[in-house]
Amino acid sequence: MITLDSVRELLAEADDQTLTITLEVNPALPENQAATPGWRIWLKNALKDVEAGLQPEQMEAWRAIRPRVDAFFQDYLPKSRGLALYMGRSLERVYELSVAFENRAVFGPPVVAPLLWAVDEYEPYLIIQVDQEKAQFLSAYLGGAGTEETITLELASEDWRQYTMAPTMAPVTAGGGTIQGSHRDRFMDRVDEQIERFHRQVVSQAQELVKKNGAQRIILAGPEEAAHAVRRLMPESLAQAVVAILPIPLRAAPHEVLAQALPVALEYERQREVALVDQVIGLARAGGRGAVGRDDVLAALEQRRVEVLLVPWPLTDRDLRARLSVQAFEAGSDVEMVRGAAAEKLEAVGGLAARLYYAV
Repeated sequence: MITLDSVRELLAEADDQTLTITLEVNPALPENQAATPGWRIWLKNALKDVEAGLQPEQMEAWRAIRPRVDAFFQDYLPKSRGLALYMGRSLERVYELSVAFENRAVFGPPVVAPLLWAVDEYEPYLIIQVDQEKAQFLSAYLGGAGTEETITLELASEDWRQYTMAPTMAPVTAGGGTIQGSHRDRFMDRVDEQIERFHRQVVSQAQELVKKNGAQRIILAGPEEAAHAVRRLMPESLAQAVVAILPIPLRAAPHEVLAQALPVALEYERQREVALVDQVIGLARAGGRGAVGRDDVLAALEQRRVEVLLVPWPLTDRDLRARLSVQAFEAGSDVEMVRGAAAEKLEAVGGLAARLYYAV
């Protein structure tokens, strides 16, 4: 998993003589199934082009880095769709991710825009399937169909579970009689207490997983009554992270759960991006904490007034894409890559936007 902290650490360790290589190494692509995969042919030619364009003062670092690059790729076998490699004199960082990177090789300051895009694509989600007796937790990522882990909780209900299977009959006692009147009410209260205690366990486990995995979003799945009961027991900060409640039964396999949950998650993210862009455009038009258009946004970055930088992905200007990312991190700004309708709204107001710390 890659995070914004990973990108910050990379920028802190790298210098202006860093080789950035991003590749689409997906073995499923026809061009990568030949005896010599297409990405290897591209990389060989790209490294020659990079070397041919170096300045004399860059050659010493290049001669130290190039053999290590060759050694890395000599026996490299792809295990993902995309590869990002950052190599410096005392730096080597490798990111293998289930997102397709654009083939690119650059020598100079590290190009981190592809990683920022991957952070967005790898937005972590916690999916909780729950009913009255069982809960299953899946850690999923927007950019992939896999799960990081599956944890299951079960309510220890052997002593009374048989009584709840026949609601039309009065509960049966251990001696064979039935529980009547207030005794039956107390029995049902006991069942409700057990279920609530179990749902509190579910909430506690969810809090631990959110803290561990850094998930910002939660999807609840299962019978509506149980899912809503769990949400009501959540502290406010956790309840606000719930973006959807879906009627997915616990018998569904993890891949079936993801097939239903991830499209909902993606739609939520696109709507959130549109709302953020609309907010910033509104602030800018009102003369508030917003800036739109290339010139105003770059000026705000120079003045370190940018709280959140909004960039359409992919940004066609490669040099600007590389410079913006580094400049934003140096200014302590967050970067939000937006797609679809949100990106179209950005293009309509000059291609860039920013929410500012303060207005001038």
